[in-house]
Amino acid sequence: MSVAENLERIPLSGPDVWMGETAQSTDAWIHPFSQHEIAEIDAAYRSACAAGATLATLTREQFPLPRVSKILSRVQQELEAGWGLYLLCGIPVERYSKDDLRFIYWGLGLHLGTAVSQSKRGDVLGDVRDLGTGLDGPKFRGYTSAGELTYHADAADVTGLFCLQPAKRGGLSRIVSTSAIHNEILRTRPDLLEVLYRPYYWSFQGNELPGTPPHYEQPVFTMHKGRFAARYTRTHMRSAQMMDHLPKMTAAQGEALDLIDEICARPEFQLTMMFQPGDIQFLNNHLMLHMRTEFEDYPEPARRRHLMRLWLALPNGRELSPAFAPFYRDTRAGAVRGGHPGHGNEIVFETA
Repeated sequence: MSVAENLERIPLSGPDVWMGETAQSTDAWIHPFSQHEIAEIDAAYRSACAAGATLATLTREQFPLPRVSKILSRVQQELEAGWGLYLLCGIPVERYSKDDLRFIYWGLGLHLGTAVSQSKRGDVLGDVRDLGTGLDGPKFRGYTSAGELTYHADAADVTGLFCLQPAKRGGLSRIVSTSAIHNEILRTRPDLLEVLYRPYYWSFQGNELPGTPPHYEQPVFTMHKGRFAARYTRTHMRSAQMMDHLPKMTAAQGEALDLIDEICARPEFQLTMMFQPGDIQFLNNHLMLHMRTEFEDYPEPARRRHLMRLWLALPNGRELSPAFAPFYRDTRAGAVRGGHPGHGNEIVFETA
């Protein structure tokens, strides 16, 4: 019997256990940049450029943010021990080129955590835009499609999304508290809660290292040293079910995932927001699930929906359960972990 099976299940508590209406009615997780803070970010950008820094060479010290770094420190704490989400607003994207904004976002990220690769290409700074990819399959990556995405967690401690250009229509962001979902399942179907604490088969979606298996085993929910952490991306589990050599999901496993999907679809669990240019949304993937509605783009290339994405390991990140080691590899508190290791030595700062 596993350690998880010996634990008494009790409701989770804390600020990350929120309902949609509660989160929607407060600005406790939002910080609009002041003009002084914008000026400081601009000065840091110009100073780094004058020193000859590039994305590949830029250091935190070369992007000095004496005032804004204190805000980013608060973001770190709120993500790990608070709401589990944070929104920074007001970067004046119209003043800069996309290359400039890429540099500024990377500089801000250096003050928050360590970027990890988002695919086997080694891309540490990705672009979320419609590249016409499909919506399913063993190598599906939702950030390059325009279709509606199901609720999921990304493969790192934190996801950061920087909006440069919203869509012509659609592209709403919806977020739910995984901790609140956990409590609802405990209240209504504790038998299925136990299923979610046991391993499922997952697919690496084609990002496994050469010569290694394309799948791994990992639960959806974990409790380790009194700290909860979850990971849910059903498309990756569905891809694993396409592998003939793996056992099929049990009826109880499928029912448990169906229940997560059904709870996510309830409006009372959802926080809904529309990205505005200059918004940066941060989410703790151990505590939050997110999705995006289908969107329609403008025909002009310059006006097409475009977000930049960082996957970050937090220096104050929680210690994870050993059950998450098959994917995260290093589960120690504050470790640089998660992401998909690049298959070469190249570090990429833009998704083609």
